[in-house]
Amino acid sequence: MGIKDWFGGDKKKAAYRDKLKEAVADGRLDTQEMKSLEELRKELDVGDVAGDRTVIRREIYNEAAGAAKRDGEFTTEDAAELKKIQKFLALRDDQVEQTKWDLARLRVLTEIRQGQLPTVSPSNVSLRGVQLEPDEIAHYSVSVDVLDLPNPRGADGVPMVWRKPYDGGSARAHVLPEDGAKPQGEGSLIITDRRLILKTGNRSAAVKYGPEARIHLYGDGVRLQRTVGNTLLRFRSGSEETGEIVGELLSALMK
Repeated sequence: MGIKDWFGGDKKKAAYRDKLKEAVADGRLDTQEMKSLEELRKELDVGDVAGDRTVIRREIYNEAAGAAKRDGEFTTEDAAELKKIQKFLALRDDQVEQTKWDLARLRVLTEIRQGQLPTVSPSNVSLRGVQLEPDEIAHYSVSVDVLDLPNPRGADGVPMVWRKPYDGGSARAHVLPEDGAKPQGEGSLIITDRRLILKTGNRSAAVKYGPEARIHLYGDGVRLQRTVGNTLLRFRSGSEETGEIVGELLSALMK
C-alpha cells in the first residue's frame, strides 16, 4: 500500500475505523449495521476492512469480545455474534487464538453456573493411564505446575468445604503462597464427580470429596493440604477464569 497503510494519515479511513469500533462496541454486529458500514465505506471511498493491518482488526475484535463478557457470562448467542464480527473483520482463528481460548473458558464457566457440567473425553491425553472407578465421570482437566510447600504462612486461600456453595469470584483475591515452595514438575489436575485427581507422569494420587477433604482454592491454583506439608498446583493456563471454573465445579460436585 506504499507509504500509507490502510488507515494511516487518512481522515476518511480513520472515520470508518471509528464507526466500525462503535458498531461492535456492544459485542454485536447486526445486518443493518453491516449494511450501514458498507454504505459508509463506499461513501468515504476507502478500501475493504480485510486490507487493514491485522493488529488493528484484532484490536477491534478484542474490544467486541470485552463487551461480550462484561457481565461475567458468555453464552451461545454471544459466541455466534462474535463469530460474525470475526468474519466481518476477516480474521483467522489463529489471529485471535488467545482471546478465543479465554472466551471458551468463560463459556464453560457460564454453563457450569447454569447446571451444565462439562465432561472430559475418555480419549483425552490427560486421562491416559488414569484408572477411573466404575461409572466415575471426569468433568474437567487442566495442566498444572506441581510444587511442594511446607507452610502457607497464613495465605490459606478459599477452603472448598463439603456441601458449602462457592462464593463466586472469591478466589481471585488469593495468590498461591509460593515463597519457599520447591518445584516438583508438571502434571494434570482432573476433576471427577467423586475425586480430585493429580496425575504426574505415570503416577496419580487422589483426594476424595467429603468433610475431610482439605482443598484450598486460589485465583491461580489449588493447595492440597497433607498431613505434613502442602502440594501446590499452579494452573498453567494463565487465565483468571480457570480458578473460577474449578471453584464452581467443585462446589457443584462436593455435595
